[in-house]
Amino acid sequence: MNIDKAYEIFKDKLTELKKFSSEPMSETDTRCKVVDLIFKDVLDWNEYDIERERFIQPGYFDYEISTSIFRFVVEAKKSVVQFNLPEKSRKVKLKTIYKSNKSVIDQIRGYIFQRGLLYGIITNGNQFIIGKFHNTDGTDWEENEMLIYQSLDVIDTNFIQFYETISKEFVNHHGRFKLFTESNVGKTIVRSNNFGKKDDELIRNKISPELIPIITEVFEEINNLENLKEEKILLDCYVKNEDIKKYNSELGFIFSDQPPTFDSRINPVQNTEQTHKQLTNVINGTNNKLPDPIIIIGGTGAGKSTFIKYFIEVVLDKSTKKNRPILYLDFRNETESTVHDTKSIYQKLLNQLYENYSNLNLNDFTVLKTIYKTEIDYRTKGVWQYLKDDEKLNEKISEFLEKQYDEPIQHLTKISEYLVVRCNKRLCIIIDNADQLKEPIQKVVFILGHSLHRNLKVLTIISLREGYLYKFKNKPPFDAYHSTIFHITAPPYREVIKKRLKYVISNFKFQKIKLDNDSVKFEFSEGSLGQLFLNLYKTLFDSNSSEILSFLEETSYPNIRIGLEKFKFFLLSGHTKSNLYMSLEYGKDGRGGIPIWEFVKSVALESNYYYQSSDSTLFNIFYPSENNKNHFTKIRILEYIIDNNTGISKKNNFISVSQITKDFILAGYTSDIIIEELNLLYTAGLIFTNDFVSDIETEIILDINNEIGTTQSGVYYVNVLINKFYYYDLILQDTPIYKDKFFEDITASFPQTDNYGIRDLGKRKKVVEIFLNYLLDQENIEHNRKEIEYGIKCLDKQIMNGVKDGEINLEISRLERVLSQN
Repeated sequence: MNIDKAYEIFKDKLTELKKFSSEPMSETDTRCKVVDLIFKDVLDWNEYDIERERFIQPGYFDYEISTSIFRFVVEAKKSVVQFNLPEKSRKVKLKTIYKSNKSVIDQIRGYIFQRGLLYGIITNGNQFIIGKFHNTDGTDWEENEMLIYQSLDVIDTNFIQFYETISKEFVNHHGRFKLFTESNVGKTIVRSNNFGKKDDELIRNKISPELIPIITEVFEEINNLENLKEEKILLDCYVKNEDIKKYNSELGFIFSDQPPTFDSRINPVQNTEQTHKQLTNVINGTNNKLPDPIIIIGGTGAGKSTFIKYFIEVVLDKSTKKNRPILYLDFRNETESTVHDTKSIYQKLLNQLYENYSNLNLNDFTVLKTIYKTEIDYRTKGVWQYLKDDEKLNEKISEFLEKQYDEPIQHLTKISEYLVVRCNKRLCIIIDNADQLKEPIQKVVFILGHSLHRNLKVLTIISLREGYLYKFKNKPPFDAYHSTIFHITAPPYREVIKKRLKYVISNFKFQKIKLDNDSVKFEFSEGSLGQLFLNLYKTLFDSNSSEILSFLEETSYPNIRIGLEKFKFFLLSGHTKSNLYMSLEYGKDGRGGIPIWEFVKSVALESNYYYQSSDSTLFNIFYPSENNKNHFTKIRILEYIIDNNTGISKKNNFISVSQITKDFILAGYTSDIIIEELNLLYTAGLIFTNDFVSDIETEIILDINNEIGTTQSGVYYVNVLINKFYYYDLILQDTPIYKDKFFEDITASFPQTDNYGIRDLGKRKKVVEIFLNYLLDQENIEHNRKEIEYGIKCLDKQIMNGVKDGEINLEISRLERVLSQN
């Protein structure tokens, strides 16, 4: 039954219901004549859902209605028992109506308590009190808000709310009564207190003017050869992927940037050398047949542009490029209007051809005459046949040829034909970065690529994100064309950063640096800046288990671009102690390289004094969604996915959102909250879907129909970060606190920052300990709310007990030893 049919039945029976409720009725009559009709005929509950008049210690309750995971009591009173309710309000606290309705409320609370339930409905056939009559979390039950209907006419006026609260359809959907939407109203330590500098920014790293040129040249995407020094950086820094896969030994399934399997045309190779070889074979060809267009797909930030540039400049030999002149279109430089201007696109291709392949002599008069021989012959035998003077004939030919420059589409078509037929050369046009445009424009570019291929008889290579290919592959215009597809696998992040650091250390000459710091002048000798990069290199690679490298890799791969961004944040952050790390003496005392907590702080805060989750790349996994107050939902969702993958070999097992929602409703969640939390995890990159939508720029909202898996970033957060002192030290600053006592205790001990972003270590330790106790308290409340038993590991897990008894306990002990020595 749907709501329209339910309202139709209600309106049809309303006169009859009013008649019943206006006459004196016993409780039995109320049940039989009114309640049965409303709950069964209108709200669609059936006899299998209803248990009637069961005896418990306080007496007989009238109804217990249940789904597979939720139960509530309905207490029917005589029609002459009128409830004393506010005239206009829909929502009222129990304490407001308790004294004037004490006997009926006490009665239903007795039934609910004995049955181990929370929710119930009191009705006399005309009035309804709906809500939660018992709490298990220690909070005052009289503060609970009730939904009330003063009469059947009020239900008629507010039927949508009535139906969507207690009908079988919506109780099944939400897993319980969804009475009111409560916003997350907890206080956060920094935003709710008047701390100095909370809205200020720390002065950027003072050596940033010296760092920015290095960052721009080396730690961004390598795809613009105009800014490279003799292409050396491309040769030295490019990383080939040699079928490297990342297995999680605990989980059993694979984390790798594998070729997708949704399209049989995708070549299932991960090895860069093999991809280069296959592409070269397609481009060279062994006959004169025009190859199908080539589509290069890869995830966001996987390095498609860098792959293409390396392939063009390094892999293809001179002989190949001589016979396959390559033209490159970077659509990041285009606008919506220029993309539609086909004439302009052709002109850009012609300009590249003239500039980069002058040896073809395409502007030579004799060559042009050859290109347009047919057209010139027509005119020579026709309108020019009486021109006997060769000079005048050549002038006419010149005028004709000059006009061809004004028609770049036809002109490039003729040039391409000449190159194929007369020179045995075929143009190769590469269309890159179209996937950074809006979807409708991408389709225009895709059609352009295929029209170039068809009309010019040229090779075309189009780069595209795999998410867009998945979305478009069976839709026009993509389904109208046949293509050869290659997948570009993201290289290992550690190899990318290793090669780039080596390049900086080996190829840059570092000048003296003079700094003024609060009237204190520093002068760093020649080469000191190089020491910063050398210390970074040692920190990352002189150990087999660098925590910093793991942090960068686990929270970014396969998006290499994001990993490089985080590294840049560290270099430029005002929190980074560049002066110290540039010292030749740094690390010689045996205490190792740059500390992980300093690195994460720089990345998470950039140049802010305090952590704010909305501005940081460090995700706060304890920050509940808008309508949730449970700090552990995201962790339990990730644990749920991990548990369902444990022991599964070489496969990421996708879990349906509907299955997750169904199981989490057992623990008292509503489906809306689970969807909210899933979308936050998805946006943060801790989960992904099986349909590649995470690869698309368009904002995606997950719903009940999606299937999801966890990323390696999600595994890293629940297995590593939630066990680290430095993580809590940051995120406690912007986590809602729902108990005033804990909020006041943390505020009282919270160390404010000085001008340099430094906060007292002893106080930081103390507030982390208070915060951990707060989270433990909140989790205990959560576990006390169970209505029925369920045997799902992630829902039963004591998260904070495990955290407090684990690695963080050792970290706090080490901090205590450090503090005792100072």
